[in-house]
Amino acid sequence: MIIPDSKKAEHIIWELKYEMTNPRNDGWTGSDMKKRLWDIKMAVDKALIDAPEYVGEEAYEDLYLIERIKKNV
Repeated sequence: MIIPDSKKAEHIIWELKYEMTNPRNDGWTGSDMKKRLWDIKMAVDKALIDAPEYVGEEAYEDLYLIERIKKNV
């Protein structure tokens, strides 16, 4: 069984956000970083479409929607 290290994925997302918003980068670089973040978001959304529900797990989608309504996400 392969257990991926999600901290690496989170770090890559942090790096892309940092470079996207870095005022020393030009718009071309920032735009490319933004596209890569959207590509990651699309891949995650597709991966979760058929995700099974497990006994005792938190309602992750509900928690996400609440944060979205609060404009924290």
